[in-house]
Amino acid sequence: MRMYPSMEFNRREFGKTVGVVSAVAASGLILTPSMAAAAIDVSHKIKISGDLRTFTQRMALATAFVMLDVDREHFMEVLKEEYEEFAHDMEVLVSGDPKYHMEPEQNELVLEAINTVGIGWKVLGPALKDVVDTGVVDDAHFHKIEKVNVQVMALTDSLLHRIMTEYKESLPRGLAYQIDVAGVQRMLSQKMIKEAILVALEFEADKHHGMLLGSMQLYGFGLDKLNGQMLHNEVTLPELEAPVKAELAKAEHYWVKLQPILNKLDTAHSASPAELVELAKEADLTMDIYSAMLALLLKEAEAV
Repeated sequence: MRMYPSMEFNRREFGKTVGVVSAVAASGLILTPSMAAAAIDVSHKIKISGDLRTFTQRMALATAFVMLDVDREHFMEVLKEEYEEFAHDMEVLVSGDPKYHMEPEQNELVLEAINTVGIGWKVLGPALKDVVDTGVVDDAHFHKIEKVNVQVMALTDSLLHRIMTEYKESLPRGLAYQIDVAGVQRMLSQKMIKEAILVALEFEADKHHGMLLGSMQLYGFGLDKLNGQMLHNEVTLPELEAPVKAELAKAEHYWVKLQPILNKLDTAHSASPAELVELAKEADLTMDIYSAMLALLLKEAEAV
């Protein structure tokens, strides 16, 4: 049983919601069927590559909670699900999937970026699979996972931005950036909690202290960008629709609760069982909020 309530979110159903947000209509653009199909395809490429970026941190975080025996059954399920989704999404990016309205990838530079992620996954994947199969996280497994997961995250980030560069004419820039920034926030929500735990456990504490401070700063910047208070790549993001704003308000509410906990762990270099349970709760809640936000951004396509 889970220790706490959380929104139930079906990623596969989320993946079926496709297209371009109403900002396209507001811009006065008239989309032909072929243009609309291209926008749908690219929006999914961005969303799925963003998922891969998040999975790298979500799997590492889940492994840490399994190791610490915090809601172990739940986080074993998280690890198994994200592991399977990572492999599935890599296949979808290459081969396409009619269910996602995605065509097989033809761009050589995008295929090269996908292949590079695959090389990293060949190192990270087996270490995670051992945990999935055995339910055991020993020092060797955890050290390997922690050493490689951020590197693979960087490769997935490069893949996403390669897609955005190669297909920049297929999707309104503001929409592409909204999807990207919301995805970065989702990834950072998992990454900084993982980093705070590692500092508290004094696992390469100096390195993870620096990474944690950087992640927290970037997370704050992301909130400002989504609120239109900070430029992203010299662009002010479009104003969010009311339902998306409501999800962002939830994220801001949980950030007010989470930030002091992260700062405390970073300073004290220790964590109580109650603090670890609270971090597990916040990790799930923020993951769900940003997943819902991304779903709403894509769902606005139905009006186009």
